[in-house]
Amino acid sequence: MGRAGGALLDQVLSSGTQLLLIVLVARQADPTTFGAVSVALLAHGFLLGVMRAALGEVVLLRSRADRSEAEREARRGLFLALLGGGAIALGFVGASAVIGGQVGYFLLLIALATPVVYGQDLLRYVAYGAGRVDQAVVTDAVWFVVQVAASAVVLAAGAATPTRLILAWALGAGAGWLSLAVPRRLWPRPTAVRRWWAEERARSGGFLADFLVANGMWQCSFLLLGVLMSLEELGALRVAIVSVSPLANLVAGVRTLGLAHLAGLRAHPVRACRRAAQIGLGLGTAATVYGAALVLLPDRWGSELFGDTWAEAAALVGIVAVAEVIRLPTFAAIDLVKVLGAPVDLVRTRLTGGVGVIAGLLLGAVVAGPRGAAVGTAVGYAWNELVWWRQGRSLSRAPA
Repeated sequence: MGRAGGALLDQVLSSGTQLLLIVLVARQADPTTFGAVSVALLAHGFLLGVMRAALGEVVLLRSRADRSEAEREARRGLFLALLGGGAIALGFVGASAVIGGQVGYFLLLIALATPVVYGQDLLRYVAYGAGRVDQAVVTDAVWFVVQVAASAVVLAAGAATPTRLILAWALGAGAGWLSLAVPRRLWPRPTAVRRWWAEERARSGGFLADFLVANGMWQCSFLLLGVLMSLEELGALRVAIVSVSPLANLVAGVRTLGLAHLAGLRAHPVRACRRAAQIGLGLGTAATVYGAALVLLPDRWGSELFGDTWAEAAALVGIVAVAEVIRLPTFAAIDLVKVLGAPVDLVRTRLTGGVGVIAGLLLGAVVAGPRGAAVGTAVGYAWNELVWWRQGRSLSRAPA
């Protein structure tokens, strides 16, 4: 529980760095410029998720399996993160040249920051795998403090621009990385990379495929919703979903900690399944409390946060909150399958469960508009939860 509290603090700091950047840019830039920055940050966020799936989670599990090898895993992981970050940065540079304009310019800035951010994030995952959540808190706290200080300097000088604010964000990431790397001498080293790839390519590919399937299906479904309902209805549904998302973002650190904890119980699958159920129960309880508070939120407060769209979204919030109560416990089952199962188990289960969610969302939208989409999503999440827990229980009872 102590580490879980640290994980919550770490997630607040980690999410706070980008939230601070978004708020400051929104206050300093015109809507067009802010939209260009948002596009660049969305591309960055998606590709950071790709790196976490293909590399970060694998390194976390390896560090957890043998904590004495955590520093070696960190050095090798840093080499791979910087290698991947460099390749993605080149992709950003190419996209910047093709797209041009403000979006191309900010993609170029993000390209400069990408290797640094990936290196810092990799060390966070190693810290979680080694059971040193305090180190993850330190690196994110240093990032946040340095970013705040650098942003305050340019604001005080009256020289705040989106460019300088993004550079302050990148400077904080570099400082956070060095705060762990320098004292422990964790520098990138290509140690036994070929053997690592031979051992982990299946798991890395499985985690990556799982991430792409989950995100790809959900993003494509929202594109289809734009055809099935009006923009006003789609906006109301989107606001209702966004209003329940802060809890999932907050517990992301706890989920990472839970993945590391379950990895430590891999030799005891029945105990791992029982612990996953306890984690899922805790997440479901947190979602229930948060959802009840959101439903009871005065309409005036909702309007202050989301503007006029809240009037339409308020009728959907209760249904979406119920869907979130169903969804969050599934995280523990997914992590259980990651630990106990093969990559093919992960991807197959993701497809089976995800199809139910997407079908519920789209069929509900066709039948009853935004309200039907919300109800269909809740039903789809119930199916998804059943599929994941059934797979997790099956793996926990299988012969070693």
